[in-house]
Amino acid sequence: MIEPVLPIPVPGVKLGLANILGLIALMLFGVKTMFAVNLSRVLIASLLRGILFGTGFWVSLSGVLISTTLVALLYKTNKFSLVGLSIAAAAFHNMGQIMMIIVIYSSIFMIYWMPPLIWLSIPTGLLTGSLALGALQRLRFQK
Repeated sequence: MIEPVLPIPVPGVKLGLANILGLIALMLFGVKTMFAVNLSRVLIASLLRGILFGTGFWVSLSGVLISTTLVALLYKTNKFSLVGLSIAAAAFHNMGQIMMIIVIYSSIFMIYWMPPLIWLSIPTGLLTGSLALGALQRLRFQK
């Protein structure tokens, strides 16, 4: 709920801080829980913002479904670190959102947003992955 009001110099870009919860759920409880957490946060945030079934809901849902599915597949390969999974999640989330925007507005020209958003998914994925890793280290230390 806080992230949309954070000042970011690039229009349409968010840090993806909510993805931290999904990454922590994945590492502690597995793929099914990550899906549940990610779908729940989209639903709850949409309800709280009053945009349930509006354009923002569908754009967010498409990003979450694509990123969560592909991150789950990458996770099962055991070849990616948590930060690597986070970068992939950010990139796939952006791809899913752009694809949905193309469908909603029937404008293929939105595809031109894809390259800058993919590039921006690297620093945002690094940030969220590092924060998730730090949170997991603290959780495991306190057990």
